[in-house]
Amino acid sequence: MPKHLLSLLLVLTCLLAAPAWAQKKPLSAKARKARIAAAATARTKAEAARRAEATRLAANVAASEGSDAQELLRIDEALTDAILRSDAETITHLLADEYIAVNSKGLVTSKKDWLAAIANDEGHCDINKGFEFVVRVYGNTGFVIHNTSFRGQLDGAATTGEYRITRYFIRRNGKWLVAAGNTTYVVPARLTALAAAGKKAKKERKKLKNTYASEPAKR
Repeated sequence: MPKHLLSLLLVLTCLLAAPAWAQKKPLSAKARKARIAAAATARTKAEAARRAEATRLAANVAASEGSDAQELLRIDEALTDAILRSDAETITHLLADEYIAVNSKGLVTSKKDWLAAIANDEGHCDINKGFEFVVRVYGNTGFVIHNTSFRGQLDGAATTGEYRITRYFIRRNGKWLVAAGNTTYVVPARLTALAAAGKKAKKERKKLKNTYASEPAKR
């Protein structure tokens, strides 16, 4: 190979390898300072973004106080009072047309079903007292949960007990309406205690049985 071609090849090889050598060279003080400054700027921007997101989320956090929460409690109380009086007109205005509920028997009912039950005198009560209220508002939606001491007639049978009521609300055209509900029977404390005692006794019997089974048979 001619000398001038060999020299040219060596020069080209050096030029192509130069970037790899440059990457392996240690950073200068100025470059390190610039890299540190860039990292600090990136962290500041990331922190600002996190704070902005936290602020956005905080705006959607449920409120348990304020005028909307008080309005939900007022409507809930008005509905409870209307139930006591079998006031179909008030109930009609407080419920959304698409109202749906699950009663304590697990049956799904509608606004139409509720009004029909009042018209047919299928149920009434003389005690319907709420306590232990929880209210949450999420923008244009919310719910109220409370326990209720109830005494009355349902489907022709006397009913007395404690129930946990959940009512879901929606704000439509500036007005809060009850959109859905759920009623759960609360097991009395004495029955809960008896059930716990029964489970404990069952475990003890099982433990005793296993002990006898593991002992060698006596001759």
